[in-house]
Amino acid sequence: MSGDLGQFFSLIGKAKKEKEDEFRSLVGEVDINSMFSQVKESINEDKQKQKKEEKQIKALESWLFEETKEKPVIVGVDDTNYEEWIEDNEEVEVTPELVQEIKEEEVEEKETEDTVDHALKILETIKSKEEVRENLGDPEIIKIRRELEYLKNLVNAQGGGGEVRLEFLDDVDRDSVKVDGKFLKYQASTGTFIGADASGGGGDSDYASSAGIATFATTAGVSTNAQGLTGTPDITVNNIVGVAATFTGNVSIAGTLTYEDVTNIDSVGIVTARSGVFFGSPTVSAILTNSATTTTTSQTGIDSFSASTYRSAKYQVQVTRGSEYQVTEISIVHDGSDSYGTEYATLKTGETLSTFSTDISEGNVRLLATPSSSTSTVFKFTKTAIAV
Repeated sequence: MSGDLGQFFSLIGKAKKEKEDEFRSLVGEVDINSMFSQVKESINEDKQKQKKEEKQIKALESWLFEETKEKPVIVGVDDTNYEEWIEDNEEVEVTPELVQEIKEEEVEEKETEDTVDHALKILETIKSKEEVRENLGDPEIIKIRRELEYLKNLVNAQGGGGEVRLEFLDDVDRDSVKVDGKFLKYQASTGTFIGADASGGGGDSDYASSAGIATFATTAGVSTNAQGLTGTPDITVNNIVGVAATFTGNVSIAGTLTYEDVTNIDSVGIVTARSGVFFGSPTVSAILTNSATTTTTSQTGIDSFSASTYRSAKYQVQVTRGSEYQVTEISIVHDGSDSYGTEYATLKTGETLSTFSTDISEGNVRLLATPSSSTSTVFKFTKTAIAV
């Protein structure tokens, strides 16, 4: 029985060897391991080729579109491990024709890749040049350039160039016009507008002279910033001869109103003097007013005048404390060293509110009051002083 089995396996081995010899005679000597290595290398090259294709697609999109688009998704990437697949599928028949076909496809793909890269480089060059260079020979561009040149010449011919600031106009002398206090004046000799002084009327005369009432178109010795007399302008009046000024409203003088030729003041209403009225030139006498308040029973100076200016003074004093009142008259005279005073014509509604005396202190004659109470006491008085 064992001999029969040995003969059986011998026949099987012989049949297998005949099959292998038949396969070699048809295919030839083929190195399967080398074929597997070539297939694996081909798979790796396919992967590299797809990566390169992705870069080429991205470069082409960058040339075609300004905005960067999302990276394209390559569909159908084959990640099959062909070496394991061949081992699991022994029925695949590897022939020399198959090997030659794979090599031809590789050469064709390489040539195609080189052509695509070359085309992309040309497109990139065209793009960079088109962005920077203008086609100066284009008929439309030539037409636009001519129209712009025509508009430019038209504006220059009209003058001004669209300028909206007066100082930059062609017929304005900017150096003389843009000066503080100047106004615009036409000068016929140069045909331009120049800067002129604010004073003056017409012609070459700065002022107008009139024997009677004159009507002025612009100014009559009055600074131009006061024309119309609206608001609170500054007014300067210079030597208006024969022109009578009449004011229907109130006239206020902040400083001193002095006019040596005035001999009479004609007032229909009340004349109000805020600090006093002085008579004579130089002053002979003056009428002055003042007031003072005390909250003590101690002797207090309530008024004074210069001993070198006035020799004597007469006071009329009104004293008020609550609902009690007192009025009295006081005369004072001095010799430069001592002062002398007398009180008379005293009237009161109740008790005496204050007594009075006088002295000289630091060159001033003083009126002294001694209140009878520390309650607030108010003194109001007028003083008629006569000069030394």
